[in-house]
Amino acid sequence: MKRLKIVMLGAGSGFTISVATTLEHKVLRDCIFTLVDLDKERLDLARRSVLKIVREKKLGIKVEATTVLEKALEGCNYVIASCEINRNPFWLQDIEIPERHGCQQYMGENGGPGGQIHAMRNIGLFMPVVKAMQRICPDAWLLNFTNPESILLTYFLKYTRVKSAGFCHQVHGVMGVVAEMLGFKPGELECVSVGINHLNWLFDLRRRGTGQSYLKEFGERIRKSQYWLENHPERHLPSQNFSLEVFKTFGMYPIGYDDHVLEYMSFFYEPHEWKDRGFGVLFKDHYLKPQIAAKAKAIDHAMQMQHLMGRQVEGKPPFPRNHVAPYYREAPCAAICALETNELLYLDACVGLNHGAASNLPYDAIVDRPVVIKGGDIRSVHVGELPMGPAEVCRRQIAVHEMVVKAVVEGDAALATQALCLDPYVRSITQARAIWADYYKAYRRYLPTFR
Repeated sequence: MKRLKIVMLGAGSGFTISVATTLEHKVLRDCIFTLVDLDKERLDLARRSVLKIVREKKLGIKVEATTVLEKALEGCNYVIASCEINRNPFWLQDIEIPERHGCQQYMGENGGPGGQIHAMRNIGLFMPVVKAMQRICPDAWLLNFTNPESILLTYFLKYTRVKSAGFCHQVHGVMGVVAEMLGFKPGELECVSVGINHLNWLFDLRRRGTGQSYLKEFGERIRKSQYWLENHPERHLPSQNFSLEVFKTFGMYPIGYDDHVLEYMSFFYEPHEWKDRGFGVLFKDHYLKPQIAAKAKAIDHAMQMQHLMGRQVEGKPPFPRNHVAPYYREAPCAAICALETNELLYLDACVGLNHGAASNLPYDAIVDRPVVIKGGDIRSVHVGELPMGPAEVCRRQIAVHEMVVKAVVEGDAALATQALCLDPYVRSITQARAIWADYYKAYRRYLPTFR
């Protein structure tokens, strides 16, 4: 059997360790694992951390590290990507620029104006990457972690020739935590869902080992649970109060926790309500600003690595109780094994082409849906028809995602403004024009297609 080569793009991110700990399958135990990052300090820390895992697990993996992408891609079979540009400072700016024009976002990572400009920068970041892949390793898969997943996969699958899929721990991670909050083991509640990344709609929920639906009982229990009725950010508990309100209103539960679900919805609470609803400590204030203030990035990154390897870290959330349990593992390495061995693998969520998963969304839309891996490909599993409300939320976002990608590819500022006009957080064409003007002024260096 050939020796596989896996490239980890953005090796300085925390995902490197979560991927390295899953390189135990017989297909991967002697692979070449090449780490790529422009930050030499983080790259070296990642290399040493991966080597430690390889020694502890007695794997035959060859670990390489380089800052040169083209060198890494030679002979590559799979690229796993988790990379950003100046992540937290830009994220804070993505939120603060629209605020100057009266447009307030709580999260601004995948949806809202912040999600749009975040995607534009990252498409610009990936353009030379996919060109290099198409030239150097045209048969390699691109397995992506980088957000916003739905928009980036729209670019990869509709504007490049690279085989690609989006991986996110949203569905199995959230539902594992939900199970723990309700007194079950992670994975004991198995779900079927479809939607856009960070907003999947729950069709069914069943207890493992039974054929009976648990969906009705789930709805009854969360209506009475303190974890859904109260928000406690100071205890590092994920907020689900707004998700419960969406469930009560639309009759379908949105998977993704409040901070992600609300990114796509025009009916999130008014800003003056946030404090009373438990959103008084803004995301940018309780997370982004402290992260930016921690200038000792190597130390901060080392703490993140230790957290991922199961050591105690101050401020650890109560759920999941064991974040390194097998259930919570990331899926790309399992997907690689299935692609290489042709052994059937089912994943409850993967970002890619709809192809009938949601029957009333466009066939070629990019959605987050269950898949099976067989015959060298990742194939959509049919879920069903979304009700009118959830379907319309998804349809609007799918249209916005396609407009954002086309705007970047063609360098079309008018289309970028139109996408902002259609965003649920933007209230006027005046806001849209002003936000785009300031975004372009701030990020023109990272938007090379616009002139």
